[in-house]
Amino acid sequence: MLHFVDAVAHAALHDDQAPETLPGMLLVYTCVVDDAPAVLALFQEASMTSSMFDAINAVFLRKMNRLSDAIWSMMEKVRASFVRDGCWRVSSAEAGGVHKTTRLMMNYIMLLSRNERALSLILQEDQQQQQQHLSHQPDYYSSTVDILIKDLISCLEKQLEKASNFISDPGLRYIFLMNNCSFISQKVSSMLLPSWTLFEDYKIERPKKRDSRERPSPMEDYVNQPDPNLQEQIQMDSNLDGLLMIQSFIEAYLDASWEPVMSCLYYDIPRGFLKLGGRLDKFECEFHKTYTMQRQWKVPNPELRKRLRKAVIEKVIPGFSKYLAERTTKAKSNRPPKNTALELEELLEELFEG
Repeated sequence: MLHFVDAVAHAALHDDQAPETLPGMLLVYTCVVDDAPAVLALFQEASMTSSMFDAINAVFLRKMNRLSDAIWSMMEKVRASFVRDGCWRVSSAEAGGVHKTTRLMMNYIMLLSRNERALSLILQEDQQQQQQHLSHQPDYYSSTVDILIKDLISCLEKQLEKASNFISDPGLRYIFLMNNCSFISQKVSSMLLPSWTLFEDYKIERPKKRDSRERPSPMEDYVNQPDPNLQEQIQMDSNLDGLLMIQSFIEAYLDASWEPVMSCLYYDIPRGFLKLGGRLDKFECEFHKTYTMQRQWKVPNPELRKRLRKAVIEKVIPGFSKYLAERTTKAKSNRPPKNTALELEELLEELFEG
């Protein structure tokens, strides 16, 4: 058995396919930890001298330490593979869904969570070695499995932010971040991890004041206070950080994609657009352009898709209805709108199906 451990550890340390072999290594380590007491008990019953027993026990400890070192080495390889730029290219399909590397990283995190007992023992061994040799593992290998997972999620979050910067459309950028953060949040909830493992370090800057006639800067980040209607849900939700994060992305998405559309109704129109017939014409043009493009965008999570549609409807329909009411009050003789408020709402219910 111990010769097998040597062979496995040697192969792992010289294997470039670390993600594929790590589950097997964790299983080998668990087997050695579980079986060592029974094997040592057999030797203890065989009337051996204490020095012989201590020597055999030391052999087991060395083998476990070697396996532990091999597992740490593999984990470093896995982490390094996840931060390579080539892993985070965003295709048009991935921009409207969950990135493949996000899925891989969450699968890896779930593997760590399922092997919490073995990893906890490895962490304890590592701490003992640090005390004996005054050495230490990299900072991202922490004292508990939960903190280790939190560090990995923080790393994933930073990689997603970097990847999103290559998406040219600011609205789609926030859809990408929403989709991925929602996926991460769901997986963390399924693992019953502490809520503090999610998004602790993520910040979105508040917008600077801008002229009301200006469109949002293409890649400017925004966050508003959560909608008052969400407060009760926020207080009841165990994943507070995930809920607030997704809400901040929704607010940023609305500012980037739909504020320019609504601005057509209430802000002064440059002279060049007067030939289009005024505010209503400009609004209808921008609405249908935005709607046609975003119908192709995909939000896979049904609950998030429903919530996002509701946010868009609450952004657009009341403002459009108010504009029509004011227009009627002023008894303007302009043409009627091409679509009623109800018809626009029905169109918005078709968004994000992909």
